[in-house]
Amino acid sequence: MSAGGQNIKLVIAYDGTRYHGWQRQPGEVPTIQGCLEEVIGSLVGHDVVVNGAGRTDAGVHAAGQVANFLTTNRRIPLANLRPAIDGRCPADISVLSAEEVPAAFHASRWALDKTYRYRIHLGPARPVMLVNQVYHYPRPLEAPRMAAAASRLLGEHDFRAFAYSAERRENTVRTLTRCDVSAAGDELHVTVCASGFLYRMVRNIVGTLIEIGRGRWEVQTVDRILAGRDRRLAGPTAPPGGLCLMHVRYPAPSAGPAGA
Repeated sequence: MSAGGQNIKLVIAYDGTRYHGWQRQPGEVPTIQGCLEEVIGSLVGHDVVVNGAGRTDAGVHAAGQVANFLTTNRRIPLANLRPAIDGRCPADISVLSAEEVPAAFHASRWALDKTYRYRIHLGPARPVMLVNQVYHYPRPLEAPRMAAAASRLLGEHDFRAFAYSAERRENTVRTLTRCDVSAAGDELHVTVCASGFLYRMVRNIVGTLIEIGRGRWEVQTVDRILAGRDRRLAGPTAPPGGLCLMHVRYPAPSAGPAGA
């Protein structure tokens, strides 16, 4: 960063329903990154690149997305920056905090891990007020079976069977440090944490756990799916609206980027 410049870290929440994901796309397609870059650029008076910790898919939400951008404009006091950006964002994007960070900080490269939560609403009636925030599943699900299956996904595995079938990656090994299922009133929450995810991996895990929870598959089916490394063996992809990026974890300020 040049002398006099700033690297600004943002924590952001958004409802992803009307957006085509985080990542900027050509044309007039609405994205979270594109919206933020337009808002911040108009505020600081020059083009900016807003780097996000997680590239959430179309329709996926965030309660704790982290981003950063570089600016040479110091006319806006740091204390006023968050409300200035937030006030120019649409109602479905909220800037929760803004702070100056070291010039080397990068929201994606410095992240240690990301935590996602998927909300499944159970019961015969659709939750109208939550229609874009949960996946409504009208039939009973056995949470203990789902939790037992989820625990078998913990640790390092080849998750090729849970990746998007069109994705071509040589390395599909990932390490889950958390994968659990918990009840919360009329909902089941699937919470997953890892340093990195494959495209649609969390939603494919959720779809598989639902098949186990409804009794179609046994808990041990997860082992066969992992070993088979074939997307066709796993369950369907759960809809995007139930998924939310909850938290991104970083090293202590003096520790530097992840893997350094």
